[in-house]
Amino acid sequence: MIVISGLARKSPMLEGLLAHELSHVYRNITGHPSHNERLIAGLLSLFHDRYKLRQDYEQEILHRVVNHVQDLYADDVAIKALAGHERTGFRFEQLGEFFLGWIKEEPANSGAHRRDRWINTSILLNNSFAISNMERHEIAEEQIIKAKTSNQRFLNRIKPGAAIRFGYFNEFMVNLKEDISEVEFREQMKEYLRSFLVVVDNI
Repeated sequence: MIVISGLARKSPMLEGLLAHELSHVYRNITGHPSHNERLIAGLLSLFHDRYKLRQDYEQEILHRVVNHVQDLYADDVAIKALAGHERTGFRFEQLGEFFLGWIKEEPANSGAHRRDRWINTSILLNNSFAISNMERHEIAEEQIIKAKTSNQRFLNRIKPGAAIRFGYFNEFMVNLKEDISEVEFREQMKEYLRSFLVVVDNI
């Protein structure tokens, strides 16, 4: 069962939201590695233990970082289905505006330095997710440029050594393969999560 809020029911993106959630179900049913609960739980447990991630916000953000990959794979299904069904009224421009709304330009600066590092690395991944999704589905070029310009303002406000890592995450997300074995997916995700934690320590 899929539960949506009353507010979401009035959203112009309602069809997209439903398609997205159903695409997660599809990925589960068809056994795609990105939605293998045992594999994902094992990865998260491995990194929680290896890097001693005890804070709730650390575990929550790491889960979100994994979820970005799952969402990309779900959106591959959802967007293809919506674009191929003339009765949905689906417009790529509307989708582009939706992803533009994800981009954040301001880093966190609360004074809680470790937490801020985690949040800012999460913002970097969040921006990468939005831009990469737009690129995977060839959203209008002017919207992609606008998203990259907004993201660059964020990158200019963090340490250069962390900002330069954006390219890795963008490339990783854009080039996620549809046909991938569990072994290959697990190894790619380990590198992805290690790279995320490197940025946490250097942002």
